[in-house]
Amino acid sequence: MNQQKDLFLRIWPFFVVFFIYNFAAVALTQYFGRDELHLYFNHFNNSYFDKFFVYYTDFGTLYLFFILLGFLFWTNTKRMFLYLFAGESIASIISVFFKNVYFHDTLRPGYYFTLKHIYIYLVKNYAIQMAPTFPSGHSLTATIIAMTLCLLTKNRWLQLFFALLFPSIAISRIYLSRHFAIDTVGGSMIGFFIFIFTYYIINTIKNKKLDEKFIRNKTIR
Repeated sequence: MNQQKDLFLRIWPFFVVFFIYNFAAVALTQYFGRDELHLYFNHFNNSYFDKFFVYYTDFGTLYLFFILLGFLFWTNTKRMFLYLFAGESIASIISVFFKNVYFHDTLRPGYYFTLKHIYIYLVKNYAIQMAPTFPSGHSLTATIIAMTLCLLTKNRWLQLFFALLFPSIAISRIYLSRHFAIDTVGGSMIGFFIFIFTYYIINTIKNKKLDEKFIRNKTIR
């Protein structure tokens, strides 16, 4: 396969970060247990993290998604735009399906522990959500955004920096008790595999128009 189209060769730093985080999250969940792991990490809190994660968790996903989408629309090819738009659209539909059909009664950590009368630190004035907790939609979006950003550069250090968006968003969801660690794994896996699927499907389409920009630069004479 053409190296420029082989996703692993293009953004291997992301793959490294992705598998390290998910392996650690699964291993720690297996070792401590889902509830015990969350309660353990819940002890690591302070007012600075509270303020940072409350704003960062949405900016690094919802807002960044639309900023990046707009950036690709104005500066990049239709094919690159589709990687992000199609990947996020398909993955979100699958995530919503799982949440509403199979995991509709799985409670989020904040509400789950409160219902069990188990003390848990919660960020002040940050609303508690009930259900469903699996999979994490923010982790899904962060994965797709990170993979798209990595495709925009060949600089490995910059790719590594972009790749860290995913675990930082996943950690923010755990910190805010919106998700258990295993929820972030589930969401990221959906985003990861759907992005790979859409990437290769889009690359099989032999259409020169996909390699053109939405807005062509006009030459001033």
